[in-house]
Amino acid sequence: MGRLLSLTTRLSLIFTLTMLAIWGLVSLVLMQALDQHFARQDEAALQGKAVLVNNLLASQLNSGRPDWPRLQTRLHQALAGYGDHALQISTPEGRVLADTRAPEARHHPLPPLQALPVFESWVENGTRYRALTSSFAPPSATAELPDTLMIRVVLDTRYHQHFIDDIKAGLLWLTAGMALVSVLLGWFASRTGLRPLRALAGLATRITASKLDHRLPLHGAPAELHAPIAAFNNMLDRLEDSFQRLTDFSSDIAHELRTPINSLMLQTQVALSQPRHAADYREALYANLDSAERLGRMINEMLFLAKSDRGQLALHPSTLDLAEEMDELIEFFEPVASEQEVRLHRQGQAALQGDRAMLQRAFSNLLSNAIRYTPARQAVTIIIGENENGVTVAVANPGPPIPPAQWPRLFDRFYRADSARQPTTEGTGLGLAIARAIIVGHGGTLTVHSDKRETCFTARFPAPASTT
Repeated sequence: MGRLLSLTTRLSLIFTLTMLAIWGLVSLVLMQALDQHFARQDEAALQGKAVLVNNLLASQLNSGRPDWPRLQTRLHQALAGYGDHALQISTPEGRVLADTRAPEARHHPLPPLQALPVFESWVENGTRYRALTSSFAPPSATAELPDTLMIRVVLDTRYHQHFIDDIKAGLLWLTAGMALVSVLLGWFASRTGLRPLRALAGLATRITASKLDHRLPLHGAPAELHAPIAAFNNMLDRLEDSFQRLTDFSSDIAHELRTPINSLMLQTQVALSQPRHAADYREALYANLDSAERLGRMINEMLFLAKSDRGQLALHPSTLDLAEEMDELIEFFEPVASEQEVRLHRQGQAALQGDRAMLQRAFSNLLSNAIRYTPARQAVTIIIGENENGVTVAVANPGPPIPPAQWPRLFDRFYRADSARQPTTEGTGLGLAIARAIIVGHGGTLTVHSDKRETCFTARFPAPASTT
């Protein structure tokens, strides 16, 4: 399959064809205008010669019997200097009485007449002729002189035709020159206008996973390319952010997996370093089991998030009473909260269509996270609301504020804002990511807001579509 024409070539051809089409139309109008101008000029000249013939013929007939050879001589004299004109006087039946054409031309009769007066045009041997025919009524008719004479004035337009041919030749040469200039100008304009696209392509070739900081400037680019350039730069921003998150995630997951694996290795090495009693081995195996369970829990949560990213979460929705579900979670977390001297409260109620197990897992992660970071003798509040826009569930707890710059990162995998809240935390660092994945899988959103008073995670679920 042949290569397609480049965009520069296409634009150059379009520019050239457009210019040639416009120039062709202008040339056509110019040639028609010239032809009409010469036609009007020739008609005026023919009318002037017809008046001259009428005057000469009237003078000849008033002086007595017409002398046609003498009249023909006078007509020749009258047309001296007008070599492109010819005169012919004839009867209505076609009998020629006087003819100023050359003898060899008289053997070719003029085209027959249809009506009078008539301004006619014809081509003979490649030459265009124009003629004006009018009638003349003698003062008195005789046997030799009919009551009507036909006066035909003929004009040879070769002089005009040579002029028009010269103009056509000049226009052809000018058209060829314009075609060449149009191609060059079109190519130059296209190359100049498409320079940002070439810069875009060059930038794309320089981009690698380690070099995502290049951007294409909008300054100096054509207005039509501002949107593509802005979209390309935004794509690079997203790629850079995604690669940075992926790099951080790889580093975090390596760190998170290293801890239980190192624990397994260390405990096993200690147990095997010397002979021990069965109870010691049993204790080492229990310690290894805890590390393995943590490792397995982390892997399962990562697999869950991978399914969520691919949209493969299997939901089994049912109608849930959120007040009952939250009260059940509060009862489950009550021992942990009491141990940390944290109170749990619930406000409001609403119904929601969703997967019970999934939503319990999401709200459990939010609630355990809130309990973990709530100071002693403080309370965690669960606020349930419902309006025409849908259902909201907010989990709020007091504590040190989280800087706004960290809010978007809180839902990243293995990300912890411990530096702003507590120096150390337990868990895998995947709880908030899983909670958001479940809520998003239900068509909702999960956001966070933190200030000096409290930190609040809010899940918003859209209202179900009404059926008619």
